[in-house]
Amino acid sequence: MSSDTLNPAKRNEADRHRQKNWFQTMLDRPEIGPLGVMLLLFGMLGYFSIPEGQFSLNPFSGEGFNALGIRNNFRVIAQLGIVALGAGMLIISGEFDLSVGSMIGFAGGCMAMILKWGFAVIIPYPSFADGFTIEGFRLFEIQNVSPLTAILITLCLTLSFGWFQGWFIVKSGISSFIVTLGGLFFLRGLTEVSYRAFNKKEDQTAGSTTVTDLPDIKNIIEVPGLGEMEREAAKSLPNNQLLEVLKTAPESTVAKLTEQLSYANEKVAATKTVLQESRMTQTLQRSLDNAIQSGNEAMQKMLQAKIDAGVQVPEVKAKAVTDFDLAKAYIDTLPTARPVAEFFGGDILKPLFDWLYYTADWNVNNFGNQFAPGLYACVMIWLIMAFFCYIVLSKTQAGNWIYSTGGNLSAARANGVPTNRVKISLFVFTAFCATMFAACQVFEVNTADTAKGNLKELEAIAAAVIGGVVLTGGFGTILGILLGTVIFGIAKEAFFYIPGVDGSFYRVFLGAVLVSAALTNENIRKRIIGSA
Repeated sequence: MSSDTLNPAKRNEADRHRQKNWFQTMLDRPEIGPLGVMLLLFGMLGYFSIPEGQFSLNPFSGEGFNALGIRNNFRVIAQLGIVALGAGMLIISGEFDLSVGSMIGFAGGCMAMILKWGFAVIIPYPSFADGFTIEGFRLFEIQNVSPLTAILITLCLTLSFGWFQGWFIVKSGISSFIVTLGGLFFLRGLTEVSYRAFNKKEDQTAGSTTVTDLPDIKNIIEVPGLGEMEREAAKSLPNNQLLEVLKTAPESTVAKLTEQLSYANEKVAATKTVLQESRMTQTLQRSLDNAIQSGNEAMQKMLQAKIDAGVQVPEVKAKAVTDFDLAKAYIDTLPTARPVAEFFGGDILKPLFDWLYYTADWNVNNFGNQFAPGLYACVMIWLIMAFFCYIVLSKTQAGNWIYSTGGNLSAARANGVPTNRVKISLFVFTAFCATMFAACQVFEVNTADTAKGNLKELEAIAAAVIGGVVLTGGFGTILGILLGTVIFGIAKEAFFYIPGVDGSFYRVFLGAVLVSAALTNENIRKRIIGSA
């Protein structure tokens, strides 16, 4: 055996600077693994969501990628993605925040309670008038709080808590795992106490942990001649008032709405005709099966002949478009009077989804109506935040500080990097992400609950790790975090369509992917820095 075999060549520092081909460069990217898993899950969701008994090579023909499936799937992905951005950037700096899930519930509760009961600053003081009691001096109060004011007040509370956690961690030297775990319990308990204190009726012994009965703020509109009201309430106005509202509509708008409603009525009528034919055919087929079982050959021949000839049912006539229909459709076109609530809880890409229904004939449900009005606004917020994070992390000095803080804390400090400021800023950013998540939920469903955000801190960390972020810090990309979020969201849906597999198996899959991703990320990191 030669000495070369016994003593393999040692790796030199200069090996890291050798020219690599495109394939080696691609394999060194932390996103390559998540990209492959994402494509696999997209294929699974597209294939297994096709109704049983149908064959199609078009992945958009199944329930997973029809218009409503895309709308709902991207909502789950975007909401998780918002908090995963904050969690991922914090992990890159070498820290964790386990309180982000409780922060979501706390922020949502603050917003909902402020919107429902207003906001006041009360200074407590002891009183001895009727024994010892604690009274409150109302410093100032705001009634009928606007959505923007509610969000700003909530941000003051959440960002302050995020700043305190970061400041305490860098000053005390205690692990962020322990400090934010304490923050998790503190915020969850404080949220439940606050809900029960503010949301208690006189006939209740304990308050509710859910804030309901909020108006649909994003759909408050200015109705011509009638003032502000909710959109659904406006569409329920008496017929004479609906006609008065319609008179204020421009002629071009009325003409366009007439065309759209006529198309929709014809589509619904044609779909009903097809459904009736299908039901009649199924009835004849069941009768034929019974005739075959009973051995009635004459009945078999008669039924088979009817099936072969094709079922003829009376064509369903399209419903006529009335002025009341036009008035309600016109009310749907009126812009919101609360644009901030619409920004967080409304829909985006409405013209595209309208085109998919009226022109492309794709965004259609089983009854001929439009399937989805658009994507949830949280998708837009997620992408805006992702773009901002990408610019900061990849194109600015702050991004270099984040990487160096997580990669080698001592070396970063020696080179003048403000590591404490970097960490505190990122804890504040995770609190900001949690507040944006909560705002989307509150204005989408007009409710808040203490259970909101439960376990989201672990899901966010898992999504970041699956996307190529190394838990030891100093390594990861925004693109990888986005891919990890998509993997997590799609996996939750894909496994529910696989026949014979329990839907909760997706947790097993994600657990295996998470461990595999952690091993792969560490190997890639070692190759890049030249330590392996």
